Amino acid sequence: METMDRRDFLRFGGRGLGYAALARALAGCGGGGGNGGDSPPDEPPVTDTLPAASAESQWLKRTSFGVTPESLSDIQSLGIEAYFEQQLNPGLLDDLAVETQVALRFPLANAGPTALRAGYPDNQTTIVQHIEAATYFRAYFSPRQLYEVMVEFWHTHFSIQILNGVAPIFHPSYDADVIRPNALGRFGELLLAVARSPAMVYYLDNFLNFVDSPQENYARELMELHTLGVDGGYTEQDVKEVARCFTGWTINSNTARFQFVAALHDDGPKTVLGHAIAAGGGISDGEQVLEILAAHPSTAQFIARKLCRRFVADQPPPGLVDDIAAVYVSTDGDISAMLRALFAASDFSELRDAKFLRPTEFLGQMLRAMNAPNDFPSGDRWSIYFYLLQLLGQVPFYWVLPNGYPDVAAYWATTSGLLNRWRIALVPGIPDFQDLFDLSRLSAEAGTIAELVDAVAANLLFRPLADEDRQGLIDYLSAQAGVDADISLGAEALRALTAVSAALLVSSAYFQLR
Repeated sequence: METMDRRDFLRFGGRGLGYAALARALAGCGGGGGNGGDSPPDEPPVTDTLPAASAESQWLKRTSFGVTPESLSDIQSLGIEAYFEQQLNPGLLDDLAVETQVALRFPLANAGPTALRAGYPDNQTTIVQHIEAATYFRAYFSPRQLYEVMVEFWHTHFSIQILNGVAPIFHPSYDADVIRPNALGRFGELLLAVARSPAMVYYLDNFLNFVDSPQENYARELMELHTLGVDGGYTEQDVKEVARCFTGWTINSNTARFQFVAALHDDGPKTVLGHAIAAGGGISDGEQVLEILAAHPSTAQFIARKLCRRFVADQPPPGLVDDIAAVYVSTDGDISAMLRALFAASDFSELRDAKFLRPTEFLGQMLRAMNAPNDFPSGDRWSIYFYLLQLLGQVPFYWVLPNGYPDVAAYWATTSGLLNRWRIALVPGIPDFQDLFDLSRLSAEAGTIAELVDAVAANLLFRPLADEDRQGLIDYLSAQAGVDADISLGAEALRALTAVSAALLVSSAYFQLR
């Protein structure tokens, strides 16, 4: 049997596999895949070009890091609503095995800043490696999938670049004490926790914000990126006033914990977004600002839009955004309540295949669908995940700017981005990665090429193929093997054709849209 090369793949993919569904996203690309722009496309989302997945499969693909046979069985058994409630209460799901692995293999990911400071910066690489590995491990193998998706969502919203100065020292606590406890709670409480976290105080320079030399970086990003949005109705004067409110919010140099220093604070009266803040408030000046911002209608719209963009479409329907914003207002920013409303909306079920998998989602979907072992590769072989995400352009916490990794196809669905996904799926140059999988599971019941195509599609895509794509894949594999589609195959040929068909389907639009 001939080996598939890049030209074969492009020729085959150009004939089908749902790539027409990506045409609009590709046309709007900005050279991304790790190297492009962040402008949302003007075109409406792509819909209804591929055969629909089941509601259960579609729900899982949108709210997890990938469908598995086990998760599909669970949601079919429990029903979507009950499964969703279970996911919204992650404490009900046993995560001990995952956390035990994290504690044993990547202990620095759970360490406090005082312990991490010992030996820094000589131990910086090890700290970052443990943080990265723990992040992959939890995202891809935890049963608390929606929770891990929301942890990733808030890490992107309140983005901190991990290689910025001493940021690695603060990051484990930022994850464990700030993002995780509030990922499904109330937005206002999360906002306050972030504002008081040494990680954010350091990253956005508020530790340099003094009464006699105000530093406006945090104030500006707080309104532009964390709450109101760039068009949220604030002025340059508001930025200056907010910066004054946060003077004295700093980091204790001995404990590496948050500290308010009254002597560094501007205790005069201020006005923020029309709200008077009386003189002498001390630390409460900043706390009042956070309450004002969390209660602002622009914040409700901004957070609602980002949630709708994350779970539904790059350009979500305005009515849906308004509905979720109304839930934000009526529930005092209850994140779980917003998710309940979002997943119950008709737009959520009807607007399918409108999102392009980002690299972390693409890799997770591959690992989970192909049943990669959940004990991670031994030794330092787990670092293959770092290499792959680096190739794809989305290593967690590596985005330099405070706006976080883009969440639109225009950035990721580029020629180079797709080519790198194809390299990972097809090129036999990453043996450590490919050795992870037992592909025989994908076609265990198959004997012929036609049966193999059906089995791999069912076990990898969890959705049907269009008739023309199914036949095209059968014809291609038959030509490769030199046998008719209904002839029984030997074990070696089955194994080889399973690998080729899995690679083609992983590279297809069926796999990469959700």
